[in-house]
Amino acid sequence: MKASRSASILLVEDDIVEGIWLRQTVEAMGFSSPFLVHSTDLAKEVIRHHQPQLIICDLFFDKLPKGLMLLQEFAERGSQFIMITSSIDGSFYEKTRSIGVGAHLVKPFHPITLQSTIDTVLTSLPQLPSTEKTHLFIRGAQNKQVRVDFQDIMYLYSERNYTFIKTIHGRHTIKRSLSKMLGGLDSRFIRVHNSYAVNIDYLKSVAASTLLVDKDVVPIGRSYRKNLSGLIK
Repeated sequence: MKASRSASILLVEDDIVEGIWLRQTVEAMGFSSPFLVHSTDLAKEVIRHHQPQLIICDLFFDKLPKGLMLLQEFAERGSQFIMITSSIDGSFYEKTRSIGVGAHLVKPFHPITLQSTIDTVLTSLPQLPSTEKTHLFIRGAQNKQVRVDFQDIMYLYSERNYTFIKTIHGRHTIKRSLSKMLGGLDSRFIRVHNSYAVNIDYLKSVAASTLLVDKDVVPIGRSYRKNLSGLIK
């Protein structure tokens, strides 16, 4: 049975080339804008803020089983994980299985094998009613509620306790932290700096310390640089 292509997917792979291949393969299956991160720390942030329905995660990072540690930390979501590895050590398979992992794949694997595994895992998960938001409301002039569609937001940046939202129509200000703002947005938005988050649909290019979002230059935080590598096709 083919699972719905509206599911949100997080890809966690430390090898940049393999990560890009994973993303392109998943997009070719019909899934739009899957997250791609290259560290388990960034994966934790995406899981907490965006709650993806499926997590495809490498087992080893820098020769350490950090993928297993991530699975253990989010054991209640074990059935949403597909663990991937080039290791043939059966003990790791037993450990992931004991946690209740959705599936376990050994590299290299064919795209059809991945697609079949994704469909199997997604169709086995409880079907939840869709609660995906497409917009937010911000208090504007004269206390009027102004609707801001996610698709119109190019990026967000914060100063002290305020977040500024740059859209294709102008700028809005809200008294809320950037972290809390990201918790209410969808998978198009990714943090690129302690003070900045961008809508990847408007991402044009990435330089050494900046990126171009539509026509604006946005800084990249050092700890976020590696994560951005997988967003450029």
